[in-house]
Amino acid sequence: MEEQNMTGAQTPTGTPGPNNRGTQPPIRTKRNPWIYVIIALCILIPALVAGGFYFYVNKQETEEQAYALLNNNENVEDYENYLTQFPNSAHADEVRDRLKQLRTMYADWQRIANSGYASDFERFSQNYPQSQLVKQCELKIDSLDWETAKKLNTPDAISDYLEKHPDGRYAQDASQLQNTLVKSIVSPDERGTISSTLHGFFEAFGNNDETSLFTYITPTMTQFLNKQNATKADVGNLLKKTYSGDIESCSFVVNDDYQIKKTVDDQGNASYTVACSVDQHIIRSGEGKTFGSYTVSAKLNSEMKISSLTMKEVSRADN
Repeated sequence: MEEQNMTGAQTPTGTPGPNNRGTQPPIRTKRNPWIYVIIALCILIPALVAGGFYFYVNKQETEEQAYALLNNNENVEDYENYLTQFPNSAHADEVRDRLKQLRTMYADWQRIANSGYASDFERFSQNYPQSQLVKQCELKIDSLDWETAKKLNTPDAISDYLEKHPDGRYAQDASQLQNTLVKSIVSPDERGTISSTLHGFFEAFGNNDETSLFTYITPTMTQFLNKQNATKADVGNLLKKTYSGDIESCSFVVNDDYQIKKTVDDQGNASYTVACSVDQHIIRSGEGKTFGSYTVSAKLNSEMKISSLTMKEVSRADN
């Protein structure tokens, strides 16, 4: 008979013994859903704060950059764009004031832009000394002052321009013109010599003295009365034809209303163009002209000899 193991009791299959217990599934602890909400908030709130701060800072930087662009800026559109983007910014009131000033300035500029008076641009520069348009004003004043100087065409007028615009765009032209004008100034001595020449010529003309008359003219005159390229012989013949047999005496009075223009050529030789009036008085035995008033145009060379002379009758009287 087999010996039975009496040391332990046999455990029925499927029944856990004291040392072979079956594993029980763990019991899950239910977590509070608010924990997730809190965790999410802990993550989101700092992110939102950081994002808002970044947006705020970025907006501030953008605004400051836009404001900085307005420094020394006279573009109306840039000011309008700033106020559209940042209507409530700390600088908005200031920008509005500056925009208003710009609009006023440009309105003033439009009124004078085509003006022919330098004083308009001088006044604009005084009213808006910091404007970028001041440079344009200076250019306009320079041009207008130069035009005025050229119209006057006197050494004093050119000197005034150069004094006001020593570095002007027309300074070089002004200096050259001034040198020309200085040379063209008729001195008192020159004026006196011209007067003596014309008085002597018409005295000889009135006396029918061709010998004396020839001392006042060039060998060939470009024009004498109606004769061109008149030699002294031509002048003598015309002089004789002027007097008829009934003329007892003739005299000329040269009026001192000279208008003299002096020209100097490249070699420094001067010539003079003279305009004046002359009155003729005639005593005659017969009927005819007894008085004539003339405008005289004459040209004299550097030796003060008459090279051209014409007479145009303005009025006359007959007996």
